[in-house]
Amino acid sequence: MLIAEDEPEVLALLTELLTRHGYEVLPARNGIAAMVALTAPEPDGPQAVLLDLGLPLRDGADVLAFLRNVMRSGIPVVVLTGRADIEEEQVVRALGVSDYIHKPASPHQILSALSSALIH
Repeated sequence: MLIAEDEPEVLALLTELLTRHGYEVLPARNGIAAMVALTAPEPDGPQAVLLDLGLPLRDGADVLAFLRNVMRSGIPVVVLTGRADIEEEQVVRALGVSDYIHKPASPHQILSALSSALIH
C-alpha cells in the first residue's frame, strides 16, 4: 500500500493504522517519491494507493494522472484530502478513483474504502 502524504504526523498515524490491519506500507512524502514508487515492477509495486492531493513537488492530481495516463495502471486509488475544491474533485474522479474521502476521516472510513477498493 503506497501512502502518499506529506504531513509527518498524518503519515505516521496512517502507517500505524494500516500496518496494524495487515497492510504492508510504502510511504511517500511528496509527489515525485510517489511517482517513483509507482514505477516499481510487480510484485514489488504497491497494490493500492492512499493519496493526499496536497503533496509538494507534484500534487496528488499529477500523481494520479501519471498513474492512469502514463503508466496505464488501474490499481485502486483512494483519495484522502483536506481540500474542498469541487472542480478539483471532479477532475480527480474523472481520472478514476475508488473513493474520495475528506479529512478528517475516521479509521473505519479509511479501512472500509481501502477494503472495498481492493475487492473491486
